[in-house]
Amino acid sequence: MTESIARDEREREELARTRHSLWLWFAMLGGPVAGMLMVWVNYPAVDMACVGGNRLVLHAWALLFFLIAVASGVVSWSFYERVGDFPLTEGGVMPRTRFMALVGLFSSSLALIEIIMQWIPIFFIGSCIGT
Repeated sequence: MTESIARDEREREELARTRHSLWLWFAMLGGPVAGMLMVWVNYPAVDMACVGGNRLVLHAWALLFFLIAVASGVVSWSFYERVGDFPLTEGGVMPRTRFMALVGLFSSSLALIEIIMQWIPIFFIGSCIGT
């Protein structure tokens, strides 16, 4: 019994370190930031793709932001699996980690949907339409 308590205490101390906190923030905000950056980067990149006549630039940016959102979701999932079932009503490192991991899972999922929905027109519509 005392061995499991000591293991839980070591896990709490490990999750409280700054390195893990930074990864938790990436897990929670990485997907939405990738979706926002896709909008900010792709709009000016459309002009480059139109002038150059090559849409590969747009696909490359979309793939990069897609992979960032996927990485954010994977980090969220790994933290959620690592923490386990802690009640969200008590305070401390473990419930905070579980909450941030859950928010990261949901926000990464929504960001992936957003990125895919922005990527679909690149496949079907030319980059010079409307310019």
